[in-house]
Amino acid sequence: MLSSAAAAEKLPKKVAKSRQAVARVMTYSNGTLKSSATALFVGGGGDVLVPYAVLAGADSAVVIDAKGKARSVRNIVGANSVYDYAKVRVERDKKIVGLPLSSSAVAAGDALFMLSYAKKGAGAVEGVKVSAVDSLYSHAYYTLDMPMQEKFTSLPLVNANGELVAMMQPAASGDTLKSYAIGATMSNELTVTAMNYGRGYFEGMKIRTMLPAAKDEALSCLYMQTMVGDSASYRAVINDFMEAFPDSHEGYVCDAEHRAVYDRDMPAADKSWEKALTLTDNRADVYFNKCKVINAIVGAGDTLSHEMLTFANALECIDLAIGSDSLSLYVNYKADMLLGAGRHAEAYDNYISLVKTDARSAELFARAAQCKGSLKEYDEAVMLIDSAIVCLGGSDSRNATPYILTRALLNSSAGRYRAAVFDYNKYEQAMGITLGASFYTMRAQDEVRSKMFQQALNDYEKAISIEPRNAAIYFEKAMLCYRVQKFDDAAEALSYAKELAPEAPDVYYLLGCVYLKTGDTKLAESNLQKAASLGHPDAESKLKEAEK
Repeated sequence: MLSSAAAAEKLPKKVAKSRQAVARVMTYSNGTLKSSATALFVGGGGDVLVPYAVLAGADSAVVIDAKGKARSVRNIVGANSVYDYAKVRVERDKKIVGLPLSSSAVAAGDALFMLSYAKKGAGAVEGVKVSAVDSLYSHAYYTLDMPMQEKFTSLPLVNANGELVAMMQPAASGDTLKSYAIGATMSNELTVTAMNYGRGYFEGMKIRTMLPAAKDEALSCLYMQTMVGDSASYRAVINDFMEAFPDSHEGYVCDAEHRAVYDRDMPAADKSWEKALTLTDNRADVYFNKCKVINAIVGAGDTLSHEMLTFANALECIDLAIGSDSLSLYVNYKADMLLGAGRHAEAYDNYISLVKTDARSAELFARAAQCKGSLKEYDEAVMLIDSAIVCLGGSDSRNATPYILTRALLNSSAGRYRAAVFDYNKYEQAMGITLGASFYTMRAQDEVRSKMFQQALNDYEKAISIEPRNAAIYFEKAMLCYRVQKFDDAAEALSYAKELAPEAPDVYYLLGCVYLKTGDTKLAESNLQKAASLGHPDAESKLKEAEK
């Protein structure tokens, strides 16, 4: 090993200077030193190569250069555990000496220089000879004829021009005679993309990962954080984006949304929305975001935090968006807002305005039908549902099945009970499975209204088989049996209902009526008296009738 004092004259000038790029990285967890290792400044922008392993579990890190100056690590900008290296970034400084990557080929027999770190001085240098050059994932992989020592791990190898050729690798298992180094070109692959941000090599890292350099990829990472990140981590990513792309309106839009949703700081949020409007020609996008944020907060029941939080303000924002760019997306969102607010006529006008555009869809017709149904304009509602079904390929299309059930409900509301039963049947056939008790009960009710009594009784039986502890179904079956004069069946159904709902006055009243029909006056009176005691309004008059 050549000391800096003894070998300075013998070293190539550029090699001697390159020692200034060697540094030490110290990693910490909750303020306690976790690990340390040799690091290396590369390029000229504050990037530092460090062993991948030292970052695991660390929440902060410091890089100390050859002059003893410490710089805090701001971000991880790349990582790969296969190469056992990561790239981190410290605050940029003109005084940082970063090594350039070598573009020259290295062959077996060539001499290189291994640099080490010394605090506030020039580190030692050792001349090494390459014995073999192989390839690892398209990068040169060097074998050196020298025993590996732990202190050599992560030391840089440079050529006579002071250019970085390779980085030393940890000792191979069981190999004590040779040392190995990975070509420095691997550092070019230590980058962040939208695909690996927060995943793979970066998963679990507590030191923040830097956003990709490309704006589109950075935006993808930013938007992904809205789904996977907590408030604090999302806030940090927003700050990173705004710092990297200060003239991008998207950063201010996300900033506004975060301040409104998480902090309820509406003045600050509004300030960011206003700033975003000055940075883009796509003003509609900003107004749309503001509308969605306000509408979501109001929809969650918060109308007290700030006077800005009103449905009227959200509606004003969507109108501004539509006025700036009448995209179908904005019109559809406005229609959904109006529908949710119960303003069905206005919602219908907005939905129907889109059916002759590229936005035409079954869902549009269905929402328009919902509006007409709420307005009790059932004929138009059914026609709109028919249009939705046509959009999906007709009644025989599997995709149309939900709309067939919707049409059944609309026909029922319109009093077209047989048409409703027809659609119920078609829906059941299309589903091909046993449906819930509520379905069979609904169909039975419309079958009763259509005087299809046997079909209704069958459906009540099916509903009971699915929910045998549902007193209401027994009661409805009993009412139908009473109507068609099947008094014994009515009494049997009511006995189950009474067992399940012993305090239901309607059950005792109807049972009393059944016994009156069968001539059992004593049982009729006892059940009517019970109904009266439970508050049934007609029980007393029926008792007088029974006494006569």
